[in-house]
Amino acid sequence: MPNCRRSRTRTSADGAPEVPAADQPPWLEHPNLSGLRDRLQLVYDCWSLLKLPDGTSRRAVYLPRGVEEPESCYLQRLEAARPTGFFRDALRTYAGMLSRLQWQELPDSLSRVLTDVDGQGTDLGLFLFLADLLALRDGGCLILLLPPQHRWPSEGDRLEAIARGDRLSLPRLQLVPRGDLLNWRLPTDGGSPALPASGPLAIVWREPRRTALPPRYASGNSSVPTVVLDAHGGLAADLQAWTYRSLSVSDDGLVLQSWLAEPNPAEPSGYSVSSAGPLERIPQRFDLPALWYSADGAAFGEGDLPHLGLAHQYLNHYRCRSEYEDLLSRTALPVGVRTGLVDPYGFRKGDGADGTGASPHRPQRLVLSSSSFMDLPEGASFQWVEIEARSLAEHRAYLQQLEEAMRRDALSPALAGGPARTELEVSLAAGQGSAVLQSLAGQKVSLCSSLLRQWSTITAERLCEGAGACLEVTPLAPPQKPQPTVSEWLQLHERGVVDATELRRQLGLETHGAGAQGDGAG
Repeated sequence: MPNCRRSRTRTSADGAPEVPAADQPPWLEHPNLSGLRDRLQLVYDCWSLLKLPDGTSRRAVYLPRGVEEPESCYLQRLEAARPTGFFRDALRTYAGMLSRLQWQELPDSLSRVLTDVDGQGTDLGLFLFLADLLALRDGGCLILLLPPQHRWPSEGDRLEAIARGDRLSLPRLQLVPRGDLLNWRLPTDGGSPALPASGPLAIVWREPRRTALPPRYASGNSSVPTVVLDAHGGLAADLQAWTYRSLSVSDDGLVLQSWLAEPNPAEPSGYSVSSAGPLERIPQRFDLPALWYSADGAAFGEGDLPHLGLAHQYLNHYRCRSEYEDLLSRTALPVGVRTGLVDPYGFRKGDGADGTGASPHRPQRLVLSSSSFMDLPEGASFQWVEIEARSLAEHRAYLQQLEEAMRRDALSPALAGGPARTELEVSLAAGQGSAVLQSLAGQKVSLCSSLLRQWSTITAERLCEGAGACLEVTPLAPPQKPQPTVSEWLQLHERGVVDATELRRQLGLETHGAGAQGDGAG
């Protein structure tokens, strides 16, 4: 971001927004984001099952072609290697543990649009669930409170429009993935005096143009819209496929601008910047309505990826499982071995009378079927050999270790791991996951309080004391098995399944019975 705080809010004489400087295009990325691109792409691939929304497969990136492996065999191996949804299910499990959220004293305007907080029919609980998933996957995400699209000359007209149910007269929430928050500038950055703002001074993000992706293998059907978790495809597409927006703090208030990238061979980058709409001003507002939701409470735009290790385990498991299945298919049947037909260098022996000399050609492939036969020369042999495949056991044991480690890091109890786990056992078995959950719980409660405060500031409502949210972290452990009732224990005793001592112990009568026997003996 440029250091001059008004460099993006200048206007020309006719009031049209000026184009950003050539050395500062809106698609310029912050250094922190540029250093995370590879890791963000990795976790996105794990989330999307190694494919992009347009149907492009990403399996070849993580499952390279072997040395001298035929292309047809490699393509078949890629098609047979199907990734599992373990990584995606693990993040959903984490997000599900943070879903028990109870709101307290919501503003009236927010209560009216609780099932449509973004203007597209998204419920507030689902909106925050998607934010949890993005924070768990990418380490953080941006939540914007966009101003109302309808402006009214007086407060009475605005309240009347809200009473009629005009959704465009209220703010809208927007979720921006971390990979789409391109740039930002904080008050602590040098070169600008301090402003009365508690958040960033300027942010630049991108949004995909509203062109839905057509369904794969379909013709003549309507396009299918995509959600925020998969709409961007992980990979940075063509620059002209995005709409770039900027929200900055000026001397008069907030300024919102939009740009497009147009192809221009005269520019060094190949693109020129053009305005995508009129400049919008929000006067008397000096606090940017942008909230950063991170998993570890990091500063704005920063934060580590909490499940990067789980993503690497997932990819390692994917490669090892592919090798195991390929090896298993190769060793399922015996192979034919012919000897004495080639020399030690792999060339076919000559057909001369003396049997000497070597042909420059490789031996032809031998095809066997029910109607085929072959004549072997003297000294040659053919036999079926059973492959021992001693590495199969090693691959199987390594796969089991990987699966156990992945279940431990993902808080997923093993299906055959004995009795159900309690909350304490889950926390002890996954210390890192428990820390992430507790940190996210605190971050989410603080986010909800800031969200309500920003909303009430935009709508000019009075926020009630104690407004906010209460969150209870609930680990998803298997339910405890129900214990038999008293009548069921008596029936088991009558049938001779349990003896009298076990019956007294289960009913809590062991101590009383012992005392009674002692009194009788005395």
